[in-house]
Amino acid sequence: MFMPRATGLILLFYGVFHLAMGLGQGELPWLMTAVLLGIGSAALLLFQPWSRKVVYATALAAAAVGLISQVSTASQAGVNVPLAIVIWALWTSLWLAVAYVGARYLPGGEAALDTI
Repeated sequence: MFMPRATGLILLFYGVFHLAMGLGQGELPWLMTAVLLGIGSAALLLFQPWSRKVVYATALAAAAVGLISQVSTASQAGVNVPLAIVIWALWTSLWLAVAYVGARYLPGGEAALDTI
Protein backbone atom coordinates (compact mmCIF):
# COMPACT_ATOMS: atom_id res chain seq x y z
CA MET A 1 0.00 0.00 0.00
CA PHE A 2 3.01 2.27 0.45
CA MET A 3 4.21 2.16 -3.15
CA PRO A 4 0.96 3.30 -4.86
CA ARG A 5 0.57 6.14 -2.41
CA ALA A 6 4.19 7.25 -2.75
CA THR A 7 4.03 7.20 -6.54
CA GLY A 8 0.64 8.93 -6.37
CA LEU A 9 2.27 11.80 -4.50
CA ILE A 10 5.09 11.97 -7.03
CA LEU A 11 2.55 12.15 -9.88
CA LEU A 12 0.73 14.85 -7.94
CA PHE A 13 3.96 16.87 -7.74
CA TYR A 14 4.44 16.47 -11.51
CA GLY A 15 0.85 17.63 -12.00
CA VAL A 16 1.37 20.69 -9.79
CA PHE A 17 4.52 21.56 -11.75
CA HIS A 18 2.59 21.30 -15.02
CA LEU A 19 -0.20 23.40 -13.54
CA ALA A 20 2.27 26.11 -12.55
CA MET A 21 3.83 26.08 -16.02
CA GLY A 22 0.41 26.20 -17.67
CA LEU A 23 -0.79 29.10 -15.57
CA GLY A 24 2.51 30.95 -15.91
CA GLN A 25 2.72 30.60 -19.68
CA GLY A 26 -0.99 30.47 -20.42
CA GLU A 27 -0.69 27.29 -22.48
CA LEU A 28 -3.55 24.80 -22.58
CA PRO A 29 -1.45 21.62 -23.08
CA TRP A 30 0.37 22.19 -19.77
CA LEU A 31 -2.99 22.58 -18.04
CA MET A 32 -4.38 19.48 -19.74
CA THR A 33 -1.44 17.34 -18.64
CA ALA A 34 -1.75 18.77 -15.12
CA VAL A 35 -5.38 17.66 -14.94
CA LEU A 36 -4.60 14.23 -16.38
CA LEU A 37 -1.68 13.67 -14.01
CA GLY A 38 -3.86 14.83 -11.12
CA ILE A 39 -6.52 12.26 -12.03
CA GLY A 40 -3.88 9.53 -12.25
CA SER A 41 -2.46 10.63 -8.92
CA ALA A 42 -5.89 10.48 -7.29
CA ALA A 43 -6.42 6.97 -8.67
CA LEU A 44 -3.16 5.81 -7.09
CA LEU A 45 -3.96 7.49 -3.78
CA LEU A 46 -7.47 5.98 -3.64
CA PHE A 47 -6.04 2.46 -4.12
CA GLN A 48 -9.14 0.95 -5.80
CA PRO A 49 -9.41 -2.05 -8.18
CA TRP A 50 -10.20 0.30 -11.11
CA SER A 51 -7.21 2.51 -10.34
CA ARG A 52 -4.78 0.66 -12.63
CA LYS A 53 -6.78 1.39 -15.78
CA VAL A 54 -7.25 5.02 -14.81
CA VAL A 55 -3.53 5.49 -14.06
CA TYR A 56 -2.43 3.97 -17.35
CA ALA A 57 -5.04 5.86 -19.37
CA THR A 58 -4.26 9.23 -17.84
CA ALA A 59 -0.49 8.80 -18.06
CA LEU A 60 -0.67 7.80 -21.73
CA ALA A 61 -3.13 10.60 -22.51
CA ALA A 62 -0.86 13.13 -20.82
CA ALA A 63 2.06 11.79 -22.85
CA ALA A 64 0.07 12.13 -26.08
CA VAL A 65 -0.96 15.70 -25.27
CA GLY A 66 2.64 16.52 -24.45
CA LEU A 67 3.93 15.05 -27.71
CA ILE A 68 1.40 16.93 -29.84
CA SER A 69 2.19 20.17 -28.03
CA GLN A 70 5.96 19.64 -28.23
CA VAL A 71 5.93 18.97 -31.98
CA SER A 72 3.58 21.90 -32.63
CA THR A 73 5.66 24.32 -30.58
CA ALA A 74 8.92 23.13 -32.12
CA SER A 75 7.50 23.54 -35.62
CA GLN A 76 6.27 27.05 -34.92
CA ALA A 77 9.55 28.09 -33.30
CA GLY A 78 11.67 26.63 -36.09
CA VAL A 79 13.44 24.27 -33.71
CA ASN A 80 14.69 20.83 -34.71
CA VAL A 81 11.59 18.60 -34.30
CA PRO A 82 13.48 15.31 -33.73
CA LEU A 83 15.44 16.98 -30.92
CA ALA A 84 12.17 18.24 -29.43
CA ILE A 85 10.79 14.69 -29.54
CA VAL A 86 13.87 13.35 -27.74
CA ILE A 87 13.48 15.98 -25.02
CA TRP A 88 9.78 15.14 -24.74
CA ALA A 89 10.61 11.43 -24.46
CA LEU A 90 13.08 12.02 -21.63
CA TRP A 91 10.69 14.21 -19.64
CA THR A 92 7.66 11.97 -20.25
CA SER A 93 9.50 8.78 -19.37
CA LEU A 94 9.79 10.07 -15.81
CA TRP A 95 6.06 10.18 -15.12
CA LEU A 96 5.31 7.10 -17.21
CA ALA A 97 7.81 5.12 -15.12
CA VAL A 98 6.32 6.46 -11.88
CA ALA A 99 2.80 5.58 -13.05
CA TYR A 100 3.89 2.08 -14.07
CA VAL A 101 5.64 1.36 -10.78
CA GLY A 102 2.70 2.62 -8.77
CA ALA A 103 0.15 0.70 -10.80
CA ARG A 104 2.06 -2.57 -10.41
CA TYR A 105 1.30 -2.56 -6.68
CA LEU A 106 -2.43 -1.90 -6.99
CA PRO A 107 -4.95 -4.65 -6.14
CA GLY A 108 -4.86 -7.51 -8.63
CA GLY A 109 -1.43 -6.54 -9.92
CA GLU A 110 1.58 -8.64 -10.75
CA ALA A 111 3.63 -7.56 -7.72
CA ALA A 112 2.73 -9.07 -4.37
CA LEU A 113 1.65 -6.54 -1.77
CA ASP A 114 3.30 -8.65 0.92
CA THR A 115 6.74 -7.78 -0.43
CA ILE A 116 6.36 -4.09 0.46
